[in-house]
Amino acid sequence: MGNEGEHNAFLVQGKLVLFIGKCVRKGKYNGTKILYCILFSLFFLSGVECYAQSPTMRKKAVENKDSIMPFKSRLAFKTNAVDWLVLLPNITAEFDLFGSPYKHYTLSLGIKGNWSTSQNYKPSIVYNLFDTRLEFRNYFRTTQRNFHHLDSASFFQRLKEEVFTIKRFHPRYWRAYYWGVYADYANYNFKFGKRGMQGSALGLGVSGGFSIPLYGYRDNFVDLELGASVGFVYTKYDAYRHDEESNCYPRLPEKSKGGHLVPFPVVSDLRVAFVYRFSTSVKNKYKLIDYDKINARAEAKRQKQLRRDSIGEARTKIKELKKLQKDSLDLAKDSLSQIKDSLKKQDKLMKDSLEQVRKLDKEQAKLMKDSLEQVQKLEKEQAKLMKDSLENVAKEEKKRSKEKKKDKRIEEGVETPEIKEQSPDEQQPVQEKQSTEPESSDPQAVTPPSSGSREDNPETTNMGGEE
Repeated sequence: MGNEGEHNAFLVQGKLVLFIGKCVRKGKYNGTKILYCILFSLFFLSGVECYAQSPTMRKKAVENKDSIMPFKSRLAFKTNAVDWLVLLPNITAEFDLFGSPYKHYTLSLGIKGNWSTSQNYKPSIVYNLFDTRLEFRNYFRTTQRNFHHLDSASFFQRLKEEVFTIKRFHPRYWRAYYWGVYADYANYNFKFGKRGMQGSALGLGVSGGFSIPLYGYRDNFVDLELGASVGFVYTKYDAYRHDEESNCYPRLPEKSKGGHLVPFPVVSDLRVAFVYRFSTSVKNKYKLIDYDKINARAEAKRQKQLRRDSIGEARTKIKELKKLQKDSLDLAKDSLSQIKDSLKKQDKLMKDSLEQVRKLDKEQAKLMKDSLEQVQKLEKEQAKLMKDSLENVAKEEKKRSKEKKKDKRIEEGVETPEIKEQSPDEQQPVQEKQSTEPESSDPQAVTPPSSGSREDNPETTNMGGEE
């Protein structure tokens, strides 16, 4: 079964590729129609491949004692009432990608439009649109919550665990919620006033909503789907106006725009859709939960969290080590700077001390010089004082000797004439006269001196000898 299904899928895929290749070579279809063809082939091939894989999945499901959805219960058709209200016929086909009831992924392809309505004249109001949309969805249901969060929980924690979660205190079990992503391509031509726009657009965005059961009869069910789609649009268009006289639409180059991105999100779809399903309603779909897979995911998440925590701890330790290394380097730098500063201070102190020593040496040398000069002056003064004192002593001795002689004479009763003291200048002619007299007269003719003269001459001789 599995090989046969894969073979059929390969044949269908090959035929579609050959068909698209022939269309491109012959030029029968333009780029827009080729794109629609490719989107439809992708949708169809995804369904065929899922069908081809269904025997293998069925075998695994039988081994795991799981139920298998039949092929027709995986297919659904729907139409949007909002598009019908704005005169846009539409239809969408949705297909479950997996046959297992534990996997809630779908792929849908929708077409809507009212392109090229026929008129006998060029109307002043134009409303033409053709849009193709490919959308991927994931369905889920809410579950019961049995606990309240603490009041100390943060705002983001409350937002995460109370708003963006499937756990509710009052879950609506009959609803099947969904979220998805879509891509669409559209050709449009609008003119509601003086100026019209004709161009193409490419959109990409997200969608969300829910489905509820509406009506069921035997194996046929109709559900109601409510939702919306928001995304970004890349578009280009030509502006034109309506010329009634010539019955044509002249282009306005100054108002036309090339390819550009619309600078704000665009609501591309509002859905109030009726969904037709085979075999089962949305009330009984997307309910089964693979708890083993959930537990495995939780365990993988826990292991991942443990790895993150260990990595975080390692990073914090590395940061701490780096910080310690940085602090140690900073301390080493500070200590080196302090050592440098201390060495500089020591050098400065040594220089200052050397300068002070030199100054002290200079001052001591100056003081020694001054002291030597003072000692020399004192020695000179002492020598002078000694000389003066010696002279005074000699004078006093002479005076005393005279007084002694005088006292002796007084004692002997002989009066001696006072000898007048003569200065050395006066004594010199006297001595010369005495020296000349013996030469001129004979020694025999010399009269003996009187007693008085005898006593005086020794004094003179003594005086001369003392001097």
